[in-house]
Amino acid sequence: MTNVIEVRDMSFGYTQDKILEHVSFNVEKGDFALIIGDNGVGKSTMVKLLLGVLKPTSGEILVEGKPLVSISKTNIGYLAQNGGSKAGAFPATCEEIVMSSLYKKIGFARFPGKAHKQKVLEALRSVDMEDKRKSLIGELSGGQQQRVMLARVLAGDPEILILDEPTVGVDYESVNRLLHILHQLNIEKGVTILMVTHDVEKVGPYANRVLCLSEGACSEEMLPQAKIVHAHAHVHDHEHHAKEHIHCANCEHGHGDGEHHHHDPEHCPDCSHCERREN
Repeated sequence: MTNVIEVRDMSFGYTQDKILEHVSFNVEKGDFALIIGDNGVGKSTMVKLLLGVLKPTSGEILVEGKPLVSISKTNIGYLAQNGGSKAGAFPATCEEIVMSSLYKKIGFARFPGKAHKQKVLEALRSVDMEDKRKSLIGELSGGQQQRVMLARVLAGDPEILILDEPTVGVDYESVNRLLHILHQLNIEKGVTILMVTHDVEKVGPYANRVLCLSEGACSEEMLPQAKIVHAHAHVHDHEHHAKEHIHCANCEHGHGDGEHHHHDPEHCPDCSHCERREN
């Protein structure tokens, strides 16, 4: 698989004291990876570094093989914690909020065209908010607002989606709907997802990797097999296959025996919903 994000021996600190020190990890195309860690270990700082808001003190970040500072970030989408609640103060409809992400494409002092309006409609439909397109965002629940903000991000067709605690302050049912939407984006559209979260038990079934920040360093942990029934599926392309196929997370980790197994929907219930895809 191809690395879409590479963090190489990166360190960062606002002062001489380092928050992150000699951090290295890769995120592969199609991953649904989680970043976990205690409060204050640098998770939000890591997000800012990955978005290019902050620059590493040393080391480097590559996105699709190129230094982060030299690429256009239009292929990276970002959903902030409680992003919808911040937008709720604006007297704007849901479709106006989503349309605002396309202003650069529309052009200064120009009106949205038919294609732009269709893109907004498709984005709202993808998060099950099409029926609320004319509603003021401030009239929606916290979970609905967060889905509208996700639609705003998706209107830009990101290949990589970075989320910072997107389930904080969101009710149980809305969390389930949001995770289902992210799962579909990851599996069906191949969007690479990197999510900061505290709730591994809840989000874990949709992920295939866990990156743990601790004392300024980063290490990869296995998903807690005993507590999680994996829903995640991961697209793989092997040389001896004419088509891409899908492994669920259990197959990916070899059902605990360290060996990888080929996708077998007849014997793996987690894979039974998946179908082969054309290249």
